[in-house]
Amino acid sequence: MMFEPRRLHPIAALLTFLQRLKELVVPVIFLVVIGGRGEEERIFFHIQTFGLVIFLLLMVIMGILHWYRYTYRIENDELRIEYGVFIRKKRYIPFERIQTVHVTAGVIHRLFRIVKLQVETAGGGGEAEATLTAITEAEASRLQEMFKKSTPEQETVDAPEIKKETNRFRITPEELLLTASTSGGIGIVLSGLIAFITQVDTFIPYEKIVDNVQFVYRLNTLIFVAIFAVILLFIAWVIGIVIVALKYANFTVVRREDELVVTRGLIEKQQLTLPLSRIQAIRIVENPLRQVLGYATVYIESAGGAAQEGEGFSTILFPLVKKKRIDSLLLKFLPDYQTSANFYRVPKRACIRYLFRSTFPVLIVTVIITFILEGVGYWSLLLVPVAAYLGYQRYRDAGWNEYGDRQIAMRFRLFSRVTVLLKRRRIQALEEQSTYFQRRKGLASLQASIKSSITGKSFKVIDLSKEEIEAAMNWYIKK
Repeated sequence: MMFEPRRLHPIAALLTFLQRLKELVVPVIFLVVIGGRGEEERIFFHIQTFGLVIFLLLMVIMGILHWYRYTYRIENDELRIEYGVFIRKKRYIPFERIQTVHVTAGVIHRLFRIVKLQVETAGGGGEAEATLTAITEAEASRLQEMFKKSTPEQETVDAPEIKKETNRFRITPEELLLTASTSGGIGIVLSGLIAFITQVDTFIPYEKIVDNVQFVYRLNTLIFVAIFAVILLFIAWVIGIVIVALKYANFTVVRREDELVVTRGLIEKQQLTLPLSRIQAIRIVENPLRQVLGYATVYIESAGGAAQEGEGFSTILFPLVKKKRIDSLLLKFLPDYQTSANFYRVPKRACIRYLFRSTFPVLIVTVIITFILEGVGYWSLLLVPVAAYLGYQRYRDAGWNEYGDRQIAMRFRLFSRVTVLLKRRRIQALEEQSTYFQRRKGLASLQASIKSSITGKSFKVIDLSKEEIEAAMNWYIKK
C-alpha cells in the first residue's frame, strides 16, 4: 500500500526556528553584550542590531523552507522521509526495525493540538532515527498502529482496535514531592548556577554589598564562604525540586496486552510506547538518601531508543516506589522479572581491594590540596574516611544470584546501589574478566552485556570468587 507524501503541520516552521534559535542563543547574547556599548560606538551598535535582524529573518526563511521540503509517507512497510533545503536526503525505516515510538507535546504543540512523534531504532545512536516535529494526534495514533501491522490488509483499517488495559500505575502527589526532593538533579542545577554566576560576575556590585552589610567584616572568611555555599545549595535544591516535579507530574504507566505506555510531564507532555518484546533488563537504583528511606527508582533497559535527558538510553518505569512494593508491581506489569532477597556476595578477602580502590584516589587528591592550601587544606583529609566508608558499602553490596533457569540478578554500587535483573535469553554475553592481582587472590569479575542503543550496555560485579564465577557461567550455558 502506498500513500502520497505528506507535509508536517505548518507550525513546524516555527518550531524549527525556535529550536535553531535556542542552539544559537548563547553566541547571539555574547555578541550583543560584548559589542556596541558607549556613545562613541553608537554606529557600531546600529550595524550590529541590523545584522542581528537580518540573521533572524534568514532563520525564519530557513525554517519555512525546511518545513516545505520535509515530507513523509508510508510505502512497502516502511516509513520514508525526504528532507533537506539545499542537499536532498532520504531515509527509509522498515517497520520491523522500529523499537519504540515516543510522542511528546510541548506548550506550542498543545496550543495547536498537535504532537511530536519520534521513531527510535536499535541502531539510532544518541538521537531518534526519525522525528515528525508537528503532526495531529490522530495522525500520530494512526502511524503508531501502522508500525505494529504486518500485513497490507491490517494497514487499511481506518479505526484500529483499542488494546485492552490490564494494569495502571500513577504516581501520587506525595511520591512526586519525595521524588523531586531526593533526586540528584541538585548537582546539575548547582553547576548551572555556578556557571551563570561566573558569566555575570562583572555586573554584580560586590563593593556596594559589602559596604551595606557591615557585619561581613566581623565574620571569619571561612564562615562567610560556608554561609554562601549553604544558600547556593538551598536555591539549587528548590530549583531542582521544581524541575523534577514538572518533569514527572502526572506520571502514569499503563500495561496494554503486549506493550507498556508511559506518560509524564506537566508543561511538556510525553508519551512513550514500549513493546514488551524490546525489554532487555530491569534496573533498580537506590541513591544513598532513598536507600535510607526505603525507596528506589525502577528503569527499563530496552533495545534501541534515543538518549533521554538525565536517563541515558533507559526508560523510567517507576520514578519512586517503596522497595517492598517492587515485587508486586513487577508481577502486574512485567511478571517475568522478580527481585532476589539473597545474593552470593564477594568473599572477605576482596574487602581490602574495595577499600583501596575507593580511598587511594581520594588520598592522592587530598595530599595535593593540603600541600597547595597548607592550613585550610587539612580539612580535605576528612574525605578519606568518607571514601573508605563508601568502599566498604561497595564491598557489602556487590553480589549476584540466579532465579531458576531464566533470570540472573547482579548488584553493585558506585554511589547509588544498583540491582539489575536479566533474563538469560536477553544476555548477549556473560564474561569472566580477571587481572594479575585478582588471579593471585583467586578472584575475578563477572560482566553481563545486553543489546541497548547502538553500542549495547554492560553490568559488572567486581572481585567475585572463582567458584561463584564458575557457577554463574554454568548457569548461563545450561540448556
